[in-house]
Amino acid sequence: MPDFTVLVTEAAQGDETAFTELVSRFEKYVRSEAGKRIRDEAKAEDLTQEVFLETWKVLPNLRQPEALPFLLRRLVVKHSDRILRRKDLISGEFRPEITISSNSDPNEDLWRKEVLQALEELPSEERELLNLRYFGELSYEEISERTGISGGNLKNRLRRSKELLRKNLLTKSDRKEWLEVLHKPMAIAS
Repeated sequence: MPDFTVLVTEAAQGDETAFTELVSRFEKYVRSEAGKRIRDEAKAEDLTQEVFLETWKVLPNLRQPEALPFLLRRLVVKHSDRILRRKDLISGEFRPEITISSNSDPNEDLWRKEVLQALEELPSEERELLNLRYFGELSYEEISERTGISGGNLKNRLRRSKELLRKNLLTKSDRKEWLEVLHKPMAIAS
């Protein structure tokens, strides 16, 4: 039985048989790591397939064959983080949480609550776009993929959604700082 580094070198050169052997040797490891991170057997199996598909694509760029286990681990982390980040978005409406620490500023907590309340009062489409972009931290490409809205149109709709939120906040408070609210990141959970 050849050393896995020999198989990595052969697979990097396009040898499908060598890659199949690598998959059979490392599949249990990848599935176990995926299961530990996402705690869902079906998703762990899907994630395992995604990891090996990406491994096949990037294997020719791997400089040191002995680094394969580290590459696999990094890909598990990458794909599981993507799944975990989208978990709430896929299972239902994303609900950002307000995290209040013991030494937090009461004005800051009030600001967070007012922003969330104003966000809840937006029409569902605008609320969803802002949730995906700022609370889900998705890129424009990921939002476009999820919603089917094209790139330029998406940016315009996000701009309009932010303007609606800004107007909603201004009607609730006479504070000048609301004018700057949406020019800063909206990550409100610490």
